Amino acid sequence: MLERIIAFLDARMEQGAINPDPFERAHVAVAALLVEASRMDGHYEAFEQGTIVRIIRDTLKLPPQKARELLALADIRQAGTWDDWIFCQAVKRSFDRAERTDILEKLWEIAMSDGQLHNLEAMMLNRVAEELEIPLPERERIALKAKATAG
Repeated sequence: MLERIIAFLDARMEQGAINPDPFERAHVAVAALLVEASRMDGHYEAFEQGTIVRIIRDTLKLPPQKARELLALADIRQAGTWDDWIFCQAVKRSFDRAERTDILEKLWEIAMSDGQLHNLEAMMLNRVAEELEIPLPERERIALKAKATAG
């Protein structure tokens, strides 16, 4: 029964009936996860926001102004959400495994943008990778690559 309710609400959101956002729900979810990854260490610096805008622009193929608008919306959505499960579900439903793997790589890029991985960042990345159903060997490859690139 719960699955039917969720499916009904998802369909209404996608039709714009209860989703007033000017962006696709999946795009808001990706941007919100990027914002969360950047905030996990207790800092949300301008260079991280610039990196998120670049990632949004490149990954979601948005013009710079739209990428900045999506970041502003994602800031609000992420700050108003207690758990990232809803974002993970939107990403999982909207992107194939290769795309989800790419998104996880971008999350690692944000987490490592200050040159170090904090415990809360590591926990968030592992939780999101599980939610996105990224296999463990792939997660390990992404983590090693991100750490080598950052350091």
